[in-house]
Amino acid sequence: MTPQVSSFPISLRGLTILAEVPEKRTSAAGEAETVGSSSECQPLTGAVVDNDVYQEIVKILKTEQQFELAGYKVNAIKRRLAARMRLVGVSDCQAYVQQLSGNAVEQQQLLLALSIHVSSFFRNPSAFHALDKKIIPSLVADSQRLGSKLRFWSVGCARGEEAYSLALVSRRFVNEGSQMAIIGTDISSDAIRTARRGNYCSAQLRNIAPDQLGQYFSSHGTQYRVAAEIRKAVRFFRHDIVTEKPFYQADLILCRNLLIYFARDLQRQVLESLAGALTPGGYLMLGRAETMAPDCRTLFQCVDPAERIYKRLNS
Repeated sequence: MTPQVSSFPISLRGLTILAEVPEKRTSAAGEAETVGSSSECQPLTGAVVDNDVYQEIVKILKTEQQFELAGYKVNAIKRRLAARMRLVGVSDCQAYVQQLSGNAVEQQQLLLALSIHVSSFFRNPSAFHALDKKIIPSLVADSQRLGSKLRFWSVGCARGEEAYSLALVSRRFVNEGSQMAIIGTDISSDAIRTARRGNYCSAQLRNIAPDQLGQYFSSHGTQYRVAAEIRKAVRFFRHDIVTEKPFYQADLILCRNLLIYFARDLQRQVLESLAGALTPGGYLMLGRAETMAPDCRTLFQCVDPAERIYKRLNS
């Protein structure tokens, strides 16, 4: 049954976003639980990928695309592999391995299927409300005191919705004189190209009030393009947070709904890398379904448990 969702406006000083309120239902244990509208954790159906086929595909992607799947949650990747096979109309796993081998186009499409998570502008609006009201003002105060430029980083930015959302939230602070730089990175080159173009369908903009679409987007047929001033505020780069060192020192890092695909050891590796990329006292925001790895809790202080916001501890 599809949950009933209502919306209410959240004002971010000149920008109104619509926060979705999922329906509550009662579990068998009698406890209330939230019914989400979508989730990366929902199973994807398709052919069953056995371990031998999985290892063959892992080898192909590593040798031909330099994409390393070691450390990812195997079952999650298998579900996406199965969904990709179903999409291209291949039900036999070995047949798909043969199709994939030496086929750079299909390898890129598979990488896209494995790496892209569902996203939209202002996904989980309360998270951006917390950034607007608490985190960014604190960073702005420190930067003005030090005379420094703020740097924000959206890790695993997919097609750019999160990075542009961050730019929209930050816009009023820039108008008030703050200097900011925002980058978005993703492992998928195709996703980065899409992000740079800044074209989106209406479903991806559902959290923006309709009367404000015209202010920040221009309509082009069935799509909307991000306004030039917002596009210019964000730079996009291809980067693999798993295999490549961070090339950016940031005051705020958003890494949402990425760690849930990683096994515990890889989660720890990425979190340690992100801690090193944060300036002293900088902030890290994770996704709501994610928690800080126990081994990394000495690196961060939790400042907002509900929104999974952590502050880097000085060491």
